[in-house]
Amino acid sequence: MGGTSPRAPSAPERTPLPKRFCNLERLLHAMQVRDLDGIVATSMLNVFYLSGFNSIAHKSDEPRVYAVILSRHAPDHPIFVLADYYLGSLLSQPTWIEDVRPFRAVMMPLDLPPAREDVDRFIPAGGAGESWVGEARERYVFDMGEACRGAIRDLRLEGGRIAFDDPSFGHRLGLESTEIVDGYDPLMFARAVKSEAEIALLRRATALNQRAIERTVDAWQRGMSWREFNHAYHCAVTELGGFVRDPGGMVWGHPRGGDAAINLQTGLEDFAVEPGMHVMFDCHGTVDLYCWDGGKTWVVDGEPEGDAARNARAVAAAGETLLAAMRPGARVSELQAAARATFRKAGVPDADAAVIFFHGLGLSHWDIERTTADGRANRDWALEEGMVVPLHLLYPGDEHQRIWLEEVALITRDGGEPLFSWGLEPMTAG
Repeated sequence: MGGTSPRAPSAPERTPLPKRFCNLERLLHAMQVRDLDGIVATSMLNVFYLSGFNSIAHKSDEPRVYAVILSRHAPDHPIFVLADYYLGSLLSQPTWIEDVRPFRAVMMPLDLPPAREDVDRFIPAGGAGESWVGEARERYVFDMGEACRGAIRDLRLEGGRIAFDDPSFGHRLGLESTEIVDGYDPLMFARAVKSEAEIALLRRATALNQRAIERTVDAWQRGMSWREFNHAYHCAVTELGGFVRDPGGMVWGHPRGGDAAINLQTGLEDFAVEPGMHVMFDCHGTVDLYCWDGGKTWVVDGEPEGDAARNARAVAAAGETLLAAMRPGARVSELQAAARATFRKAGVPDADAAVIFFHGLGLSHWDIERTTADGRANRDWALEEGMVVPLHLLYPGDEHQRIWLEEVALITRDGGEPLFSWGLEPMTAG
């Protein structure tokens, strides 16, 4: 063996996010109309949204190890409670929250008595001179519940109406005189309309996904298996600095043999990706926790032919209709009706078979409140300026007929602004 090994791609640069990028004003409005005195966020995504802190190693069903506590009556003084071992992380990703309260957590031994000096193990040398670090050190306590109860007391929220994104956590705190309500909807209401910083993060995520899809198409070779094709996408994402989750980043299943069923892949499927097959790229992943979604049809080493060409024109026309109609105030049912009318006009055999749906996009693939402040189910929700909303169009068919498009749109007064730059037509060999 001789020669040199190919050089691995250089790691994309990661830089700190803005100290605050959440839509705080919209959250305060949600709290006001719901008559909430305070809100307590303990889920990973909501804590990140409110503080900028992105925890490593913590899984969603593990005990809560952080909380952001915000009073509507003192919005400039939120309190951040977190495990002592995460304290140093705030030196790399600063937060706008100045009142940070660490607590003694799982890394500290149970066979030794707790001491206030325990927290010093987690303060890097470069952070010892920071004023907020010194204040955090003085607020160190030995239990998360104690830290949260102290924060609620200091914000004068005891006896008020507090929304928790995990109400069971609120009940475990034993706040006997406090009304505990579900905080899911006010937080999702705030997250639905993006700040300028969030829009920039979503643009970056979408661009990464597009580049990864294009690299995956370029990596295809005759005889390539579906699992190898998926792996090529995952490698492209990683090289570009993004992340996908188990079991994979590509969502649609691809039935073969004339089967027109609509299903999602499980990670267990495998088959040859053959010329002429219609691959439906619907890809999920994150960078800085902000999601990407979407893609479109790729005709492997070819172009849509016959009825498939008609279907592709119909899907592109429906996409154009939707982008023009995706203005503030438009409701999901109205958009679906407009797209279906375009399918009928395009002359497809069964316009009612077309699948047309929408969701919000941000830190999740929903970011929409389930129930409005007046108690109504928010099923047929309305678009608002500043939302980021993927539009989904599928005209079903077998492996040579199906046409899929998922564009991601920023909602503006002039309609939906597409975040992908490649247009609405399928990708082809040409």
